[in-house]
Amino acid sequence: MKEKIIGFYNLANTITCFGLCLSLMACVLAFGGAMSLAMTLFIVAGLCDLFDGVIARKIKRTDIEKTYGIQLDSLADCISFGVVPCIISYAYGFNAWWSLLFYGVYIIHAVVRLAYFNVVTAEKTQHYLGVPVTYIALLLPIFMLFNNQIANAVLFAIMGELFVIKIKIPKPRGVWYALFPLIALGLIIAWWIV
Repeated sequence: MKEKIIGFYNLANTITCFGLCLSLMACVLAFGGAMSLAMTLFIVAGLCDLFDGVIARKIKRTDIEKTYGIQLDSLADCISFGVVPCIISYAYGFNAWWSLLFYGVYIIHAVVRLAYFNVVTAEKTQHYLGVPVTYIALLLPIFMLFNNQIANAVLFAIMGELFVIKIKIPKPRGVWYALFPLIALGLIIAWWIV
């Protein structure tokens, strides 16, 4: 059956697609007013993106499977951490006309950053150039707790710029793989008790 379907299938790619599905469900839940659950799924989608790469590096893959995994991950990130944060914010009520301008610029910068990563910096390095788009999965839930449309717009403006500015950001490793999930858990709890 696999020979009749295009793509490469492994645990890492499955986690990438699972995270994408969680992000899309978060949009639906946000429009339905279930913001705590929407934020929970969005945060967990960020964790999926954090760990799909770790798992991918442990799996024996051909060069084409590695290239496919990079492309799949970036396309999923474009939706999950480029488009979805804007939709969740809009559904939450941050929908002034000027907010839409910030969302548009943010999405463009996310796409530019991901395309640049795929072409230039996908090779093994100890750092990223620019802030990874996935970081919005931790920052958006924090900023939205303030329930302030201006603060939310500022977040999108700053993050969009940080995506494309040539600054070196260390790649997470070691203790960060324990710290990020703890931060995520704290944010999930905060969203359920607020």
